[in-house]
Amino acid sequence: MKKNKYVGILMLAATMLTAASCSEFDDYNKAVSDTSVAGNQTLWENIQQNAELSDFKALVERAGFADELNTTHYYTVWAPLNGTYDASSYNSMSDDQLLRLFVKNHIADYRHNASGNINERILMLNQKQYNFVGNAAYQFDGVDVKDANQPSSNGVMHTLNGEAKFYPHLYEYITDETLSEGKDLESLRNYFLRYQQTYLDVDQSVVGPIVDGMQTYVDSVMVTENELWDVLNVNMISEDSSYTFLMPTNDAWDRSLERIKSYYNYSPVVKAEAFVIKGNTVDIDANPNVLTNWDATKAAYWQDSISTLYLTGYLAYSNNDAYNSRLVGKPSIYPGDTLRSTTRTKLSNGTEILAAAKEQIKMSNGTAMIVDNLAMLPWETYAPMRTFSAASSNLRARVLQNPSVVRVEDPNPEVVQLEDGATSFNYLWINPASEYDSPELDLYLPNVLSTTYDIYCVFVPQSASLKNADVETLPNRVSFKLNYCDAAGNLQEKVFLDERPENGQKFMEDFPRVRDNATNHNMIWGFTNDPSKVDTLYIGEFTFPACYYGLGEGFCPNIKVITSVASNTYTRKAFTSDLRIAGFILKPKELVEFEEQNKK
Repeated sequence: MKKNKYVGILMLAATMLTAASCSEFDDYNKAVSDTSVAGNQTLWENIQQNAELSDFKALVERAGFADELNTTHYYTVWAPLNGTYDASSYNSMSDDQLLRLFVKNHIADYRHNASGNINERILMLNQKQYNFVGNAAYQFDGVDVKDANQPSSNGVMHTLNGEAKFYPHLYEYITDETLSEGKDLESLRNYFLRYQQTYLDVDQSVVGPIVDGMQTYVDSVMVTENELWDVLNVNMISEDSSYTFLMPTNDAWDRSLERIKSYYNYSPVVKAEAFVIKGNTVDIDANPNVLTNWDATKAAYWQDSISTLYLTGYLAYSNNDAYNSRLVGKPSIYPGDTLRSTTRTKLSNGTEILAAAKEQIKMSNGTAMIVDNLAMLPWETYAPMRTFSAASSNLRARVLQNPSVVRVEDPNPEVVQLEDGATSFNYLWINPASEYDSPELDLYLPNVLSTTYDIYCVFVPQSASLKNADVETLPNRVSFKLNYCDAAGNLQEKVFLDERPENGQKFMEDFPRVRDNATNHNMIWGFTNDPSKVDTLYIGEFTFPACYYGLGEGFCPNIKVITSVASNTYTRKAFTSDLRIAGFILKPKELVEFEEQNKK
């Protein structure tokens, strides 16, 4: 997997001599022939003798870089003049901060003369990049150059009417506590640092002598990588990128994490109903599947790891994404309130998400928004609606009778309402060998979370195809059984019956000979679909005690669709034994309530 690189160069010697650098930059380490006094003195000597650079001199000296400007190493210095910037503001910094945020922010390797028409992007010693532009009159990072091309024996200097303002990139700001001090970002910082790795890049480093049998390096290039950059699809260190990054405070982090964790509450023991092939059919095994190498410790680890990943998965937004144009003050070409994260998730409540920002801070590659609340809608992010296709063989635990996947290429518009852009759909047809057979479908429900869902089964009539537009299809009469694992790891079964009195009573009036006993109970209180349309039939509400996300089809609940109309002469006249099922929908209760509140 390709990873971004955050390269920090540690100068371990005063002189860096490489043939590659010399070949690419002819002026590297090359003294300029100049007969003036300044031209025969070092950069540091010329800075010391310039009264207008006394503040700059003091800061360079305190940062410990004076000796480096006195060597033969060739540099270009953009030196801010006294009174054009607040030099005293840097006195509160540590020496390391001063060196990185100010001194190395104004010094670059090699010679960069101001001559003719120039438009350069300069890489500074602290890895920041600034524009050096102009023609006769020049600017560096938008600051006017007063005196250009002041020669020295080891470089060239330009004086500035101001400073080049240092802005950290997003990754610097998150991981360097001195930059984000007082912003309460420790939780976010610690999470990123958990996945950070730093190592010596021997290919980019300059080889030195062997000392005590060990290879040393004259110039060591340390590379820092972070797995989260790839996971979030964000180049957090690139100075040429542009992002808006939401940075939750510790309190916002904790509140969001606890909420997400409630959906990912894994059981310390995971069991699931097992199926075994017997002859030409599939039967339920007496011994359930048990997830091995799993315990309470792993359950807690998965809960924390996945929940935290979902928390951070919607923090970054590319400012170059057309959905996010409002973030940089441009009108959106898309209607509505939608933002799109770098993980390609569309979030419909963009205004609410951005309203949580209590502070916006400019970065070198975008904007950091300090937020005290993460307002992402759970059903759009960490707790989505789940759909399960009966046509998918991977989801079918078993099928009693003759299954066949039917693809409807010519949908009947009077029966089917397809989603925008769809031209066809699939469903599973379970065709009994005779009218006396009782088909059954057992479907896996992988990745359901420990939350409450409204459950729907989608029935398809034969007339869904134009080829069968005139066919009169009888309804189904079915019941549903859900096999699941409780919080303690024990298998349980939930039977769904249509217990609405009007439905059961209507059936009894139509078929008075059907007795309300154990044999016919499911028929009396079973569900009946509408055969005139593709019917998304509401089954009921259920709260899963445990989460199954990521455990696979073999370790998840399954739901059974059962019909027994063949057992009764009267019911065979009113109902069909054929099961035509597109699949199941599990809609989170929060989404159901949101839709109810926002009905037009």
